[in-house]
Amino acid sequence: MSVKLLVFAASHRPGSYNRKLATLASDMAGAAGAEITFAEYSQFDMPVYNDHEADLNNIPPAAHSFLKLASPTDGIIIASPEYNWSYPGSLKNIIDWTSRLDINILKHKTALLLCATPGARGGIVGLDHLRAPLAALQLHVFNRAFPLGHCREAFSEDGQLKNEKQRAQLQTIVTDYVTFTQKLAK
Repeated sequence: MSVKLLVFAASHRPGSYNRKLATLASDMAGAAGAEITFAEYSQFDMPVYNDHEADLNNIPPAAHSFLKLASPTDGIIIASPEYNWSYPGSLKNIIDWTSRLDINILKHKTALLLCATPGARGGIVGLDHLRAPLAALQLHVFNRAFPLGHCREAFSEDGQLKNEKQRAQLQTIVTDYVTFTQKLAK
């Protein structure tokens, strides 16, 4: 059974290492039989979440765009940078606006979390923080993440991971995630 996945990097930076990582994961998920929609993060730019505006139903168009891409999928792969041991505020903003539009739209979908960061830990603390709001929306966050430390040295010129062990780990995690999503989508 083929599953549909939305993939994006939560970074606006041109040449983002997280975009490279999301691209690799996207290719691997596609090779594992998933149907992929790769989104540019800029598609989801919106003002800072505001309860008053949400109460007035002044939901930003980008929140509607996000839901339009996410709703027909079975899962989401997010490559998120780590900022100050957490995930980007812009990603939290997407989560908050989305929950005001329809808190159930992402219910029972899956999520795979990835991070590329220059630090040695690979962004694992930020990914752990990201689990909580996704779980609040009732996504099934895959039990393994892929933290990639020292990302400035990790990629070859063609965007592949230089280290064969890291490449194999990512392949295993992505393939297992696709299988996990297939089982839940039945």
